[in-house]
Amino acid sequence: MDATETLPDNVSSIPISDDIAIKIRAQSHHMLGNVPYDIFLMIVFSCWKGGNDDGHSKFPITASHVCRTWRRYALDTGAFWASLEFRQARPHGAIMKYKVWLERARGSPLDIFIGFQPFKGASVKHAKSIMRLIMPHVSHWRSFQVDRVPKKISRLIFDRLRDVSAPMLEVLKMFGERHRRIFQGLTTTTCKLKPFINGEASNSNLKELTVVGFPHNYFVTRFTRLQVFQLTQFDFFGAGTMENVKSIQHILVSLPNLHTLHIDCYRPIPENHRSSSSLTTLPTRISHPFLTELWIYLPKADRDAILSSLDLPRVRFFLTRMQVETALGIDLLPPLSQYHPFSNLVSLRLSGSYSDFAAWGLNIGISDPSSQMHLTHLEGALTGLPLLQALTFDQVDFEGGKWLICLGTTCPRLHWLTFTRCGGCTLEQIRTIVEARRKKHGFDALARLLIEQWSTGNFIKIDQGTDEWLKNSLIYGITHTVDNLNRDSYLSVVEKLKPSALLTGINPRSSRR
Repeated sequence: MDATETLPDNVSSIPISDDIAIKIRAQSHHMLGNVPYDIFLMIVFSCWKGGNDDGHSKFPITASHVCRTWRRYALDTGAFWASLEFRQARPHGAIMKYKVWLERARGSPLDIFIGFQPFKGASVKHAKSIMRLIMPHVSHWRSFQVDRVPKKISRLIFDRLRDVSAPMLEVLKMFGERHRRIFQGLTTTTCKLKPFINGEASNSNLKELTVVGFPHNYFVTRFTRLQVFQLTQFDFFGAGTMENVKSIQHILVSLPNLHTLHIDCYRPIPENHRSSSSLTTLPTRISHPFLTELWIYLPKADRDAILSSLDLPRVRFFLTRMQVETALGIDLLPPLSQYHPFSNLVSLRLSGSYSDFAAWGLNIGISDPSSQMHLTHLEGALTGLPLLQALTFDQVDFEGGKWLICLGTTCPRLHWLTFTRCGGCTLEQIRTIVEARRKKHGFDALARLLIEQWSTGNFIKIDQGTDEWLKNSLIYGITHTVDNLNRDSYLSVVEKLKPSALLTGINPRSSRR
C-alpha cells in the first residue's frame, strides 16, 4: 500500500500535544506494533488536535519514535515531513533538519513558513541559506508564507521567485515589515514584488492570496483564478473616494472566481474622517455573481461608496476584520431601494449620522433633513431583502415613528430586531410592528427584540404597559449600555461568528491545507 494514497491532504494542519505523545508512548509496544496502517492513521487523526506551533513541528519525530512499526509508517508517509517552518533566530539547525525532511517528503506538497526571527539583524546570509534549501523543491510548494521580514529580505526572497514556476502553489501570503513600535502596526512600502512573473503556469492553481503592506496591482492581474484575496495595509487615505471605488471594482473585475475578499486599511479610522456624504457623481455599477464574503474596514465614506457601486447577489452579511457587523450608512438606502443589490443578505446593520446622535444626546431633537430624505427609501430597500433574518438600526431618528410602519410588511423572514441609540419613536409603535407581523400571512413572527440606549437623552420612549406586554410575547430586553462586542447578536448566535481580537497577522497554520 502507498502510504500517501490514504493520507488526507490536510494532514500537516493537525498538531499533536505533548501529553498525548506521552500517553501514546506509555501504551504497550506489542499492541502498537500490531496496528494496521489505516488504524495508525485513525489514531493520529483522533489525537492530532490543538497544540502550539512548536508541538506541531515536533509531531513527525514524536510519531516516528513510538515503536518500530510506527517509525516505518511515519517514514512511509511523505506528508508527515512536508511542513517547514523557519522561526529560529539561528536557522542553521532547522536547515539541517529540513534537509532530511525534504528527502522523506518524497515529492509531497510542501507548506513553507518563513518568520521574521532569523532576520532580526536583517541577515542576508540566513535568507540565502533558506532559499538554497527550498528552491530546488519549488515545483512542489503548496503554500508559501513570508511573515514580517525586513524589506531587503522580502526583496531577496521574491527576486529568487521571479523566473521560476510553482504549478502546485495554492496559497501565497506576504506580510510586510512590522514597525519597531508595535502600536504603529505594519508599514507600507513601495517595494514592488513580482514572484513568478517569468514563470510558466505559475498562476494556474493559486487560490488564496494575502498581501499585507505591499502594492497589490501586480498580484491582481497575474493571479486571475484567485478564490480568496486579503488586502491589508495600503494607502486608502491618500486617494479620493472615487479612486478607491475604482480600485475595488478593478479587483472584482480582474478576479471573476473570487468568493472571499477582505479589505483592511489596518490603521485606526477616526469617526470624523471623510464623513459619509452623497457622491455628486455616482460610480458605474458592477456585479460579481460569485462573491459570498466581503469584509471591509475603511473610512465610512469610502465603504459606503464602494458598496453603493456593487451588485453582490450571494453576499450574506458584511463584517469588519474583528468579525463585527459593518454598519451601512442610511445614505445607501436609495441604491438599495433602486437596485436590490444584496438579495441574499441574512443580516443588516443600518447606521444614521453622528450629527443626529449628538443632537439626541443633548435632548435637542433636531432631525437631519438629508437623513430623513434617505429614510424615504427604507421600505424599498427592505423589499429587496426577502431572506433577511436580523436587522439593526444604529443612531437612526424615525421622526415620530413614521419610518417604522414598513417593518410590518417587509422582510418576511425577519426574526431579530435591534435598536441601538435610536430615537423619534415610542415602544408602543414598535409593539404595533410585532403585532402586524404576527397577523400577516406568510410572515415569520419576531423572535427577539433588543433596545440599547442610555438612560438619559431623546431616545425611544418606554411605557410600562407595553414593556410588560413585550416581555410576555418574545425575547425582549432593554439595556442602558451599548457594547456591540459583548452582546449576543444574530451573527454570533446563529451564524457562530464570535467577535475576534484585533488581528496583527495570520496564524501560520491557517495557510496549511
